[in-house]
Amino acid sequence: MATDMQVHFERLNQPDRVEGIARLLLRRNRLTPTVLVFCPDDGFAAQLNDRLWTIQATSFLAHGMAGDNVDENAKQPILLATHICQDNGAKVLINGTLEVPPELSEFSHLVDFVDAWDECLLQASRERFKTYRQLSLKPQYLAIPS
Repeated sequence: MATDMQVHFERLNQPDRVEGIARLLLRRNRLTPTVLVFCPDDGFAAQLNDRLWTIQATSFLAHGMAGDNVDENAKQPILLATHICQDNGAKVLINGTLEVPPELSEFSHLVDFVDAWDECLLQASRERFKTYRQLSLKPQYLAIPS
């Protein structure tokens, strides 16, 4: 794994990771040309898919759900997937799960979240932070406005 990977955590004050990820993508203007959002399950991916269509009143954030068609996946600037894949050549990985994602080596930037609204989830966030350090990464915490 490349130890020069940037890892940062953003604080979520409300129990809505879907909304947090959608706002992050909007605020950061998709972060880079291509992003992979690692979703915990199909239901989460479907909710995020719906939210990305409505996050802006006049437009949507271009994205797609990962499927079996690699060529279609490759066209997506934001790819939503329940597994780690590089079909769209993403260098930014957004972790929508509560676990450390597998297969980090292809990414240059990882975004994770601090679930500040729940003590158990907050502890899980701390454990992920420690795990990234154990992987010789240097996670940073970025406080953002709600």
